[in-house]
Parts: sequence; C-alpha cells; structure tokens
Amino acid sequence: MSLLNIGGGDDPAYRYKMPPVVGKKEGIGNGKKTVLVNATEVGKALKRPPQYLVKYCAVELGAVSTFDKEQGSGTVNGWHETPDLQAKTNKFIKEWVLCPRCKLPETSMELGSGKKSKDIFFDCKACGYHGPADMMHKLATFILNNPPDAKGGILDKAAGGKKTKEDRKREKAEKAAGKKDDKADDDDDEGDEEGEAAKGGGGGGDDDDDDDGDDGDGAMHTSASAVAEREKAAQESFEKIEAATRDLHVEEKVEKAEKKKSKKKGEYDADKFEGEEELEALRKEIGAAVKEAMDVSADGDVNGAIGALMETANKHDLEPNDLFGFIFDTAFDENAVKQLGSHKKVLVKLMKASPDKKKSQKFILSPCVEKLVGDSEYKDALLKKTPNVLKVLYDMDLLEEDIIIGWFDKGSKKKLGKAVREAAAPFVNWLKEAEEDDDDDDDDE
Repeated sequence: MSLLNIGGGDDPAYRYKMPPVVGKKEGIGNGKKTVLVNATEVGKALKRPPQYLVKYCAVELGAVSTFDKEQGSGTVNGWHETPDLQAKTNKFIKEWVLCPRCKLPETSMELGSGKKSKDIFFDCKACGYHGPADMMHKLATFILNNPPDAKGGILDKAAGGKKTKEDRKREKAEKAAGKKDDKADDDDDEGDEEGEAAKGGGGGGDDDDDDDGDDGDGAMHTSASAVAEREKAAQESFEKIEAATRDLHVEEKVEKAEKKKSKKKGEYDADKFEGEEELEALRKEIGAAVKEAMDVSADGDVNGAIGALMETANKHDLEPNDLFGFIFDTAFDENAVKQLGSHKKVLVKLMKASPDKKKSQKFILSPCVEKLVGDSEYKDALLKKTPNVLKVLYDMDLLEEDIIIGWFDKGSKKKLGKAVREAAAPFVNWLKEAEEDDDDDDDDE
C-alpha cells in the first residue's frame, strides 16, 4: 500500500507521509458501522491520538464513534465509503495537524493555563508558530475532556483524562466502602481510647491534635475550591449575567409594584391592567432590541451582536435565560435549523455566560424549543423538523445528551409538550441507542 503525503500533493520527495485510511463496513440494519481499521497507524503518522481522528470523522459525518484500544481501531456508526473517510481525514489534517503559517505537520498540541485553561494551542517546531485551535468545533470539547499527552496519546484518567460512567460508579462505591472502613476504624479508635484512659495513657490528646489538623486541611480545601469556582464564573460571565426564567424575571417586578398599588379596595383591577400594559410594552422593546442584535449576528458581526445584547441586558437587568427566551421568540422563522447555525457563536458565548448551564439547557428545551416548533406561527413547518433542531443544538454543545433524554423521559401533561416530544422521538431514540452502544463498548474494554 503506497503512502500518501500528509496535507495532500503528489511530490514523491515530500518527507511527511501517512498510510491511507482503511475503512471496513460491518453489520446490517440498525447495526451498520464502519471500522477505521488502521486508525492507530494513521494517528501515529499525524502525531495525534487516533481517538481524535475517529471522533472528528464521526462529528463531520453526524454519527457516533467508539474506539477499541486493544485493536487500535475506531468505529463510526453507519456505512461510510473509504474515500469519504479519507476526505474527512484530510480535513482533520488541515484543521488539527498542519501549521497555519508554514503548512507543515510539525505541530504539537497543548492545553492553555490560567484564564486560557479551556483553550487548545498549537506549537510548530518548524517555524515557531504558537496559536489557538478552533474552539467552536465539537472536537475541541472532546480534546478538553481527553487531553493529549507528550507521546501522542491521551492522558489517563488519573492524570486528567475523562472518566466514564463506570469509573464514576466505581469511585462512588469505593468512597462508600471507605466511609464504612473509616467508621469501623473510628469504633476501634474509641475502644483504644477507652483502653488508654483505663491505663492512664495520653491517647486522647494526640487524637485531638490530629482532628484539628484534619479540620484545618478541610477548611483550606473548601475555601480554595470556592474561590476557584467564583473566579471561573466571573471569567465566563459577560456583565455578571445569571440564569433565570425569561418572563418571571420581568413579571415579578411588575407584580411587586402592583401589590404596593393595590392597598385600597377597588384600585386593584386598574393597577393590574396598567401593569400588564407596561409589561407588554417592555417585552416589545426588549424583543425589538434582541432581534436587531441577532440581525447583526446573521450578518457575521459576532462581536457587534454580543455588544448589543450586553447593552440590552445591562439596561433591563436581563440574564442569560432571559436573552435565550427573547432570541427564540424573535430570531427564528421556518428556516430555524439553518438560522441556528448562523448564530452558533453568539449562542455558544451566551451559554458560557450562564453560571448554571444545566438550568439554561432545560430552559432552552422548555419553553424555548417547545414554543418555537409547536406553538409559534411557524409550527406547521417546524414541528416535523424538531429532530433537526435538537441535532443542531446538540452538535453546537448547547444541549447535552443527558439533558435531552431527561427532558424526553420526564414527559408532559400539556398538549404542547406531548406533541413536541412525539416529534423529537427519532432523535432521542438515536441518542439512547448510541449511549447503549458506548456502555457496551466500555463493558467490553
């Protein structure tokens, strides 16, 4: 098998070579999959962990991937032609291997530190280039969770690699067992202390000193953790926006004002009407400002859009979920699937600003997505596209797998919630099947 030039070209004297990707189709029906037989060999030639290559191909093909460490091969769900896999590999090389400046595959990959700990950087040994990777690509999240080591592999879990569900379960079991052992040790210590006391020994004083030391260490650890979390939240938040519901935040202010005005009998109805009128006018004003900001985003000016959203948020004391609500209300029409992609950078930055990302994800699902696809003027066109909408949000890392499945399984008593979940079923079932396949692979390992 002849070797290929890394990065393309047909110069036979080019020193950087790689084996071509070998794909093998397996399975039938829902069990169709394509195995990248020589993923390890290709990764070694590219000086990148083969898991990164397999994951990249899967993301680009809209599929789920697994990696067999013993066989050194990767698997991508579905049948894919080898030329297509080679094309995705070439794209991976261009984006994650070649130096942007000298175009040579002499780069190493490392994670940033401090304020840039969530960024990935390339260092080129050929020309000295040092620059960031594309953090918008879904592979970036996978790399952050599975950081590279100095030998072209992935750090093990003890050194910072990603832990599987089985790892977390095992750790919990070990912790539980450890607590039982500690309790047994405490009981033994109490017996020893009683014995020492009976003998006139001074064991009690030593134990007190040890306890004081433990308390001090625990306090220091908790304090450092709390400080780190606060610093992290401050870095990610633009203008210290916190998560909240879209309508309640504004309505609560109006309700408080109404209660103050309604002390005298007979005045409540008039005050209530005035409050609702003001609330509607305020919503229209904010909605128009958000729509204008998202139009700027659609034109490609991400910084301008974010600046406009921040100005609106500061003016009206809004929070990330408030903005998400207004964005889904004003920025999308029957072409929502395409429009979500055009607003990706703004939406991702807004999610990063949320101090409670799980709450924000749940809010995006309900009411934002539910209302958009099932209760807007575009529902006839969008309800059947619910799987596509969720897939785009999932690929953008705005929605996590567990959040989507949890929302679906929880169900809804409302007609709207039931209709949207029924429409979303194909995508959710795909997620569940992929999760089961991942669990099976972890068990096999």
